[in-house]
Amino acid sequence: MVGFFYASFDKINNINENILMSGQKLLYPEEKTKNHLLYFFRILCKLISLFVFGIETILVSIISFPIGKLLFRKKNIFRYNMRYLVYLLFQQFIGFMWLIGIVKIKVNKKGYLKNVRSSIIVANHPSYLDSPVMIAQLPHTSVIAKASLSKRNVMHTIINELYMPTSMPYEEMMQLAKEDLANGNTIMLFPEGTRSTPYGQNRYKKGAARISLATGCPVIPVYIGGTSKKGLGKGDKILQVAPNHGYVYDLQIKAPVYPDEFKDLPEAIAAKRMTQKIREVLSDEANEQYRY
Repeated sequence: MVGFFYASFDKINNINENILMSGQKLLYPEEKTKNHLLYFFRILCKLISLFVFGIETILVSIISFPIGKLLFRKKNIFRYNMRYLVYLLFQQFIGFMWLIGIVKIKVNKKGYLKNVRSSIIVANHPSYLDSPVMIAQLPHTSVIAKASLSKRNVMHTIINELYMPTSMPYEEMMQLAKEDLANGNTIMLFPEGTRSTPYGQNRYKKGAARISLATGCPVIPVYIGGTSKKGLGKGDKILQVAPNHGYVYDLQIKAPVYPDEFKDLPEAIAAKRMTQKIREVLSDEANEQYRY
């Protein structure tokens, strides 16, 4: 899940940065498996969880959405109520993963995100469970999602009906973002544009800053720390988990970044400076104590 469109030179910079990262230190050191039986049990739990997630997503798409469209004829009301349904389902899904011992969620400000209104929520992106974990904290959020997820992915119906894929025209996306924020909803996105590498975060896109500057709404950064997300990260295999522990998601909610701080700057520079500040707040270096 990502912010706005980015130019081709951004992609080149990402490739170059990833090449440089190959010589850097891993965020989480490699571990040797201590208990192989427990390791294979966690793999089984992971596969069961993915199966449950797929079934829930399909049921929402083929049953809940058609019923919702009959009950809520206006599109904005349909989106509002169906997003809340997805929030409840993701809470249940994360609860199921907690029950079988594969995931644990820690939040430094419990209940804070649930009550946030008219704000843009941004987070680093270490794993593919980040979206369910974050949406499970946000009852009425609209997600700016990676374009590829709106096509043949199992989530494509939910994304196309409720959220904003980056394949959407810029003007249409900005208009929907303004409407959502004006109605008190939140917008959630991952500024990196894709999952982080094992060596650190990717270059941040300016989408969150642009929305904030255009609407006057604050950006609330959330650092996703905790244990290694081995098996859920970029390039990891499906039959792979962290060697000696379950996944802990330590959500550290940071102080809001307000657009007024940059209001006297030209638009392009303001977006760049605001994005830099968000990146500094969410950097792995600044949040090393929340990785363990």
